[in-house]
Amino acid sequence: MLLKLLICVTFMFVVLKPAVSVSNEQLEKMVKSMRKTCMQKVGVSEDLVNGVSKGEFPDDENLKCYSYCILKAMRGYKNGGIDFAMITKQIDAMLPPDRGALIKVAINSCRSLDFDGDPCEATYKYLKCYYEADPVTFFFP
Repeated sequence: MLLKLLICVTFMFVVLKPAVSVSNEQLEKMVKSMRKTCMQKVGVSEDLVNGVSKGEFPDDENLKCYSYCILKAMRGYKNGGIDFAMITKQIDAMLPPDRGALIKVAINSCRSLDFDGDPCEATYKYLKCYYEADPVTFFFP
């Protein structure tokens, strides 16, 4: 009986294991593409976008709308709000489990905030919360 259980558990972990995250090269290509598209679409400067990774969140409408564009492209903003379930799915699909787990902890700490209203404001507020929760694991194109 124990042997059958062991075989079943092994089968579940080997055969039914979720897909492995995308390669770093694939992730970099996706990020570059989204970044380029959204920067052009909203007319934000590259300096402002790069500053976000350093914790710089100026009150700039184009940068706010850039955050909306990126989250929308990642399907992380839907029906007038932050789609935490989809963001979690994207993290699971694109990142290694150890890194993804840390990011999910930071992101989940933002769930209790109110993200209603203007999509650009809401996504920027989310982005700031995510950065403040864990600047070390912060990742945003």
